[in-house]
Amino acid sequence: MKKIVLLLLVSYLFISCWPTTDNGDFERQEYKPVIIARSALESSIAFQNAQPIIKSGKIYIKDDFMFINDVNKGFHVYDYTDPKKPIRLHFIKAPGATDLAIKGNTVYINQAVDLVTATFNPATKIFTVTNRNRNVFPQKQAPNGLYGYTKENEIIIDWTLIK
Repeated sequence: MKKIVLLLLVSYLFISCWPTTDNGDFERQEYKPVIIARSALESSIAFQNAQPIIKSGKIYIKDDFMFINDVNKGFHVYDYTDPKKPIRLHFIKAPGATDLAIKGNTVYINQAVDLVTATFNPATKIFTVTNRNRNVFPQKQAPNGLYGYTKENEIIIDWTLIK
């Protein structure tokens, strides 16, 4: 009898943590993948003028520069000479990107399923993609942990919430 009561109590606790709507119905969040063609992904990285941050992600500091990821959009580049007053300089558009690493003047970006190598010359502010290793990473998962289905040469770069 104690086992049954304990099982019911644990079940109730799990159910009570599940998100619900205002009328008490269980809320189920569904997501739709944002998909682009491989050819579009491979030509999508661009060095642009500074932009406002929409959804910040990881931060990377290298010498006098700070890079802030705008999740699945790209990276904001700041002059970080004075940490109390960072100056917004540029935006590296990289759809599907969530992280980067830098060694010397070489920038490594995980862009959706690919590992992209680029060079950045701080003096001339020239950003050049030098290599792309395809399909290094798996397709992006939805925030609820599910996977999307894609055709050949289609890449998931983000997920949008649908109701």
